[in-house]
Amino acid sequence: MNALPSGRGPPAQRARLQLLAGAVLWSSGGVFIKEIHAGAASITVLRCLFSAAMLAPLARGRRFPRPLDMAVSIGLFAALLGLYVGATKATSAANAIFLQYTAPVYVIVLGPVLLRERLVARDVAAIALSLTGVAVLFAGNRGGADVDGLLMGLGSGAFYGLFLLWLRRLRYADPFAVTFANCLGVAVLLAAVPGVWDVGLRDLGLLVVMAAVQFALPYVLFSRGLQHVTSAEASLLALIEPVLNPVWVALIVGEKPSTATISAAGGTSERSTRRISSARGITFSGSLVSAGAASGLSQPSATT
Repeated sequence: MNALPSGRGPPAQRARLQLLAGAVLWSSGGVFIKEIHAGAASITVLRCLFSAAMLAPLARGRRFPRPLDMAVSIGLFAALLGLYVGATKATSAANAIFLQYTAPVYVIVLGPVLLRERLVARDVAAIALSLTGVAVLFAGNRGGADVDGLLMGLGSGAFYGLFLLWLRRLRYADPFAVTFANCLGVAVLLAAVPGVWDVGLRDLGLLVVMAAVQFALPYVLFSRGLQHVTSAEASLLALIEPVLNPVWVALIVGEKPSTATISAAGGTSERSTRRISSARGITFSGSLVSAGAASGLSQPSATT
């Protein structure tokens, strides 16, 4: 049996820097989505296609999931990515990322049913915090143009939670293989969506950069960091991603979060995510959607 990462010494310090760098790069997703003029389906398909091409050399010779397991994973991955990109297009980046990070609620609620995990008082508190934030967000945007985007964001969080739970089933497979297959599978699954290939040269170039800078490179950084840091600590370091995402959008695109968004965020998403990730060894890491820790890339913690 392999030893757990000790979290000490130069390798661990370097690993933390790699994890932080990966989270910072992931946080650029909102800026790319806002700057790319193509539709949500085009962004989802082409980013996945280019990411798959970049990850292909790393996936060669690794163990892939069984076909049915992989098919479910691809379907959930496509739904959560497509809805998140659509939400970021239709509402503010801050709203979209906050709602995607309601995923822990679904993990907490469905964990006892699907994984036979015990529901404790702190879990109920985390659910209450998240649901309060969602209620504030929807109340503050009632009757506004952002409602469709908010609903897509809420759907993205639901599929994110389901995806995280499904990844627990795929622990027998190699995480690089899972991530590569998810990306390639989404590109194939949505390839026939009308207008998906109608993308200009400028957007095409941005999508290539997005695939490299916001997905492939941070995935490699995170995978290396997880070799020397526990998944619980990595999950906490990764929480910088949803914090920085709307910050970059505000600084670069000029989109400011609304009062309702700031009030809704107010620590509710961070607290609920921190509770579930630290207790159950799940890494909530934005665009990678936790393929590293949840698929067993790192040595699992004792609670996993």
